[in-house]
Amino acid sequence: MTRSLIILFAILLVSCSPARKYENLPEVKSWEKDIQSFEALDKSESYPSNAILFTGSSSIRLWSTLKNDMAPYSVIQRGFGGSKLSDFIVYANRIVSPHPCSAIVIFIANDITGSEKDKSPAEVASLFSYALKIIRNSHPQTPVFWVEVTPTPSRWKVWPQVKEANRLIKEKCGKLENTYFINTSSSFLNTDGTPKDEFFISDKLHLNADGYKLWTRLIKEEINKKVQYPRVEIIAHRGASYLAPENTVASANLAWKLAADAVECDIYLSSDGKIVVSHDGNTKRTTGENLTIKNTSAADLRRLDAGLWKGEAYKGEKIPFFEEIVSTVPAGKELVVEIKCGPEVLIPLRETIGKASKDIKFTFIAFDFNTIALTKKAFPGNSCYWLCSDSVLLRKNMGQVKETGIEGFSLSYNIITPETASQIVNLGKELFTWTVDDADVAKRMVSLGVKGITTNRPDYIRQQLGY
Repeated sequence: MTRSLIILFAILLVSCSPARKYENLPEVKSWEKDIQSFEALDKSESYPSNAILFTGSSSIRLWSTLKNDMAPYSVIQRGFGGSKLSDFIVYANRIVSPHPCSAIVIFIANDITGSEKDKSPAEVASLFSYALKIIRNSHPQTPVFWVEVTPTPSRWKVWPQVKEANRLIKEKCGKLENTYFINTSSSFLNTDGTPKDEFFISDKLHLNADGYKLWTRLIKEEINKKVQYPRVEIIAHRGASYLAPENTVASANLAWKLAADAVECDIYLSSDGKIVVSHDGNTKRTTGENLTIKNTSAADLRRLDAGLWKGEAYKGEKIPFFEEIVSTVPAGKELVVEIKCGPEVLIPLRETIGKASKDIKFTFIAFDFNTIALTKKAFPGNSCYWLCSDSVLLRKNMGQVKETGIEGFSLSYNIITPETASQIVNLGKELFTWTVDDADVAKRMVSLGVKGITTNRPDYIRQQLGY
């Protein structure tokens, strides 16, 4: 359905709807500035198409940890003040329709508060039904989750009415496709049936940090049942280097056993033109002997022990030739090749890859901007990414990436911000990150839309992400 048709249906719906009863009320019109600020964000920010839209009243607006709490899901946060369902139906189309998303989560708790303007439970349920109709105009199949209104100490006197409204909405959700009611009330009540004060700030209405932690668990559990977990590529950094000696055949083989999607390795040229695999330009750290790779023959490099430093089990591991790492790659898997030297390696690299199985995918990365640009010219059919760990340098070169034709960026996780991720999306480029061994960091990176994570611990990160 085109956007113009969506808008037309929305106008027709509003013209003969309950929204007409509320749209001109001063308290409803007072939200216009908030909605306009949302629309400004919609124009200035980019969001993944699989993000989850959280909307509703102040408990959504005040959820300062929402992005981290919902990671690795990406989120769009659109809570406004102390809004009611009667406010929401007036603005719902403007809030929801601009966003392709994987789910919509709604929490609105202000239609029954103990005031003389309170709606009846039946009216609240009716407004919910109407809000859902508006949402379904632009998102006919998107899962919609209604979060049960929480029992709070400050509104305990009207809990019977709120509880009845919850029951009616839950009943409606049970009869509708892709519409779900998230039960929360029992978790916020003591054994005697009264609200637990420890989950609320001093106003006894809004959640504190512990309350949001509880909400996160309850809401995320239900989302996990219906929304596909975001999936990224798990790239083993120098092989399974947490467990095995980095950049060795043993490390690569272990990474494949641990179900890595790809293995990353680093390459240099020896003095006699052989492509060897090593992260450092000298051999001191991994072999104990200090030889400069570019000034040393392959034969002299091969006599070194590159495994003993990691343990007796790996004694005798050699600094591998690049083709030895290539030979470990299973059909359909990927080898990410970091060019640590310069473009002088491109000719022998092309010769080696030309002999490899066509079932192997080769991807190239490099810190040197000129090298990765030349690599793209030498391998136009392969993906190439510029490595960067300096936010200043990133800003300087970001515009030039598009000119080179390379596919995107591979950035140190500590310089990736929502703004950076958004800029890269706006350039039409892809974003990868390294070296992530912490589960929370990995989830945050996924929520920012990275396509792949390079890690020393491919098995651990894969498990923590639920793959």
